[in-house]
Amino acid sequence: MNKVLKAVAGAMCAMTVLFTGVTVFAEEDKKTPTEIAYKEVGGSIEKWAKEHPDEYVSFVTAVFDKDQILYEGAFGQTDRENNVACKTDSVFEWGSVSKLTVWVSAMQLYEQGRLDLNADVRTYLPEGFFSNLKYDDPITMINLMNHDAGWGESTWNLQVDNTVDVVPLGEALKATEPPQMYRPGEVCSYSNWGAALAGYVIECITGLSYADYVHQNIFEPLGMEHTSILPDHSDNAWVQQKRLELYSYTNYGNGWNNNGLQLLYINLYPAGAVTGTIGDMAKFAQSFVREDHPLFAKKETLDLLLSPSSYLGETGIPNSFHGLWQDTYENCTMLGHDGGTNCCSSFLKFDKDTGFGAVFMTSSGGQSSVIETMFGNPSVADVKSLAGTVSKPGSLAGYYAGCRSIRKGFYKVYGLISLLPVTYKGDNTYDAMGMASIRQLSDNVCELEQGNTYPAYVYTTSDGSVIFTLGSQSFVRDNTILPSIVLLVIYAVMTFASAFMVLGKIISLIARKLEGYKGLVLITVSQVIRPAVIVPVIALLTSYQNLYGLTRTQGYTVFGIEAACLVLFAATLISSAVCLFSKSEEKGPVWKYILSIAGNGLSIALILILELVNIWGI
Repeated sequence: MNKVLKAVAGAMCAMTVLFTGVTVFAEEDKKTPTEIAYKEVGGSIEKWAKEHPDEYVSFVTAVFDKDQILYEGAFGQTDRENNVACKTDSVFEWGSVSKLTVWVSAMQLYEQGRLDLNADVRTYLPEGFFSNLKYDDPITMINLMNHDAGWGESTWNLQVDNTVDVVPLGEALKATEPPQMYRPGEVCSYSNWGAALAGYVIECITGLSYADYVHQNIFEPLGMEHTSILPDHSDNAWVQQKRLELYSYTNYGNGWNNNGLQLLYINLYPAGAVTGTIGDMAKFAQSFVREDHPLFAKKETLDLLLSPSSYLGETGIPNSFHGLWQDTYENCTMLGHDGGTNCCSSFLKFDKDTGFGAVFMTSSGGQSSVIETMFGNPSVADVKSLAGTVSKPGSLAGYYAGCRSIRKGFYKVYGLISLLPVTYKGDNTYDAMGMASIRQLSDNVCELEQGNTYPAYVYTTSDGSVIFTLGSQSFVRDNTILPSIVLLVIYAVMTFASAFMVLGKIISLIARKLEGYKGLVLITVSQVIRPAVIVPVIALLTSYQNLYGLTRTQGYTVFGIEAACLVLFAATLISSAVCLFSKSEEKGPVWKYILSIAGNGLSIALILILELVNIWGI
């Protein structure tokens, strides 16, 4: 009879799980870092969701420790307009959390003796793979894990909007190689391209596609049956179909707006294309704290993965943990990674000491504060003990641009997106755009206050660049950005003025008032073509907004347009100068030649000054 009752009770529990989409396990004597009993974890999350309905459209989350999944829950709607409920079997995009599969794969090969973490990755890549390096220094897997191989952001296609444009990983990397901006090991500049390159190294060593390797060595051992990794999800038909149920939403202060499916395909897919259920994500996250370390033959390998591999300058504060990042809360210190795509935001975090952790994914833009009910309020490391002397008060002042921004040529003006003007206020204190204050504790150590207080480090690279770094975010001092903006304004005004001049000529022709003169044809052609110099700007604006930049082939194309314009402008300038000093009766008014020389000279100067050759790294 007891067996029958137990069976009935078990069936009822199973039915509850099936129809509510929520799974709860608990241990009476264990608590979260915020002192919530395990048995109350689910209730706390559900209470938060009920009290904050305006903060999300849909999200899924799971909480775990080293022994079990404590809770899984799904909230809201994946399609609000059609009232499609979010469930625990709904799929979401991991974004950059996907990079953790790269670092796990690398450590597996390290454990097998097939990958030396400190060897130059050119040892494993096809000969001559790189074509855009500035330095001959070795680039190691450790550099890729720490995001300090030297690449800043560039004009390359991270994702495409049509599956026919999806290409093999190696081909995508070759076509989109960014310029190397910093010496390996000197600057932490977060790089999707570098992470994807690490995935390609896995391919080169194993002879498998990166997707096949991950399925065979991560997804299958963990029983992750509802997760895909290829850009178009074609490696898991179930996920591919379920993804069509997920819509993206953003809130700009006027309520949640539906952005559609946002189906974009990440060519550099190891950097951010994993898509799946919250249950599968929880299995992956829990593998980092399980005592049987299911993805490694030796516990020492997992311990190495979870140990610091870089520090914040010389402060001794850990920065990267072989590709994982550290987040400090008032009640615990978590390792993990955040992620974001056009559709989703996510995070995976765990405490390697206690084994407690959580995963979270949403299609509602930004990350929810729900998990802080488990972790406590964010906190940071205290660096006051590192205070020393400031030998040059005020020396930190200047304009800083994100090291991850476009750092070469004309389009480095996009650095304005991350521009950080730093002004000195006295008493070793600086202001950063009125949004944050910086207190310099020594020549190198600073505190940045923006709600919380964050440790920062200032140093000079071997090339003389001044770097201000906050963990995975680094800024380089660049006082040329504002002059570049002035040049850009002149460039745009000149271009549109040329367009109006062409319009005037057309009107004059129609009115039959245009009198021919020597050099007229070339000057007219130059004026007609001059608006074409704005084409690369328009092309980049369009492509950068939708696809994160141009491919190398597109770069060659738009530069070809610029080069042709440069030749035409030079020919027109020379012709106008010859005509100006000619005594021919056929020459036109002197002022027309002077304007032509000035206009074409300015066009040539702007093209050269703004370094169009270097934009594309060719």
